[in-house]
Amino acid sequence: MADIITLAKELISCPSFVDGNNTEEKLIDLIVDKLRENKKLNIFEQPVEGRRRNLIVTDGANPKTILFGHMDTVLPPKKERYSSAVFEEDGKIYGLGSCDMKSGLAVMLDAAINHHYPGVGYIFSVDEEYDFKGAAKLKEIDTIHPEVIINLEPTDLKILNGCRGLAEFELEVYGTSAHAGVKQCGVNAIEGAVRLVADFENECRKYDNNRIATSVNLAYLLGGLESDEGGEVKKMGNVVPNYAKVIVEVRIGNQAIDKQFINAALEKLACENNLKITEPQYKFFYGPMFTDPSKLKGFENAIRASKLDPVYADIGSTGYYELQLLQAMWGGNCVIFGASPINKSHGENEYVEVQSLLKLQEVIDNFLKAAHGGD
Repeated sequence: MADIITLAKELISCPSFVDGNNTEEKLIDLIVDKLRENKKLNIFEQPVEGRRRNLIVTDGANPKTILFGHMDTVLPPKKERYSSAVFEEDGKIYGLGSCDMKSGLAVMLDAAINHHYPGVGYIFSVDEEYDFKGAAKLKEIDTIHPEVIINLEPTDLKILNGCRGLAEFELEVYGTSAHAGVKQCGVNAIEGAVRLVADFENECRKYDNNRIATSVNLAYLLGGLESDEGGEVKKMGNVVPNYAKVIVEVRIGNQAIDKQFINAALEKLACENNLKITEPQYKFFYGPMFTDPSKLKGFENAIRASKLDPVYADIGSTGYYELQLLQAMWGGNCVIFGASPINKSHGENEYVEVQSLLKLQEVIDNFLKAAHGGD
């Protein structure tokens, strides 16, 4: 029976970043070997891409609680001294992925192979740090309807009960060219595009609440004079530019802000500013996620039983989590809760604090025992 520290070190020492030569494949094989130690588990390996597979693990029943985590890590930072080394020093375990999120995977494995919690499932996904290919593949499974999903991403042992959605789209904006000496005779597409995005953010902010706010980021802007034939955009002075292209990112705080809302709001604002726009071309669109704290009292009690105070993280200060995709597919009360320090995720000399890892294990065990019994 491997202890949690040994499990964590073993997982960290198995590289699982994705580039031209590497994937999560070796780590997947390692985790499958570990899971087979518990003969009560059913392991379904869902193909995603080549030998990259999601692992869906149950005890044969439709799980009421799911522990969820991703197996990939980011690429090693260029100055990363410990990307291929794993060691423990001053109460910390160093190594790429130690905090995000192989500490969480170790807790999942510990619960799966060293205990039996009836009705608990475990999902290990691929490609979270890249394109969410693993979570997208999980959409094909429509028979899972859990009551609770716990994602063990790092949160400094704070409860993260939601995340803002994320959309990115490209848009072309057209004004009217004129001589710069009579600027009032034209419509400046570049200035109009900037104003359009600012006005659009104001429209989105009308849907803010005391839980989550929406923000809009103008990420890219190209503009100038487009000829009547289209095509080349010229860099010219002494002329009012009639063309701009923008890339806009939206951190979505309210489910009312969907594609239909975005398209209609932009069209309305463009008309008000004497602009014409193309239909937004979306690179991706992911909605927000939220679980009311009133649904998480059992999880709060598990934290208190571990001699910690339940503290909720600020949803507005975090990024997007693929857990949202699972909640949209399967429903359930979703929460993100993991080890410290979150600010070492994706950074050089990444580490996880040993005491934080032990507390995470304790909280999860307390919750599963209270909700499911077992040993």
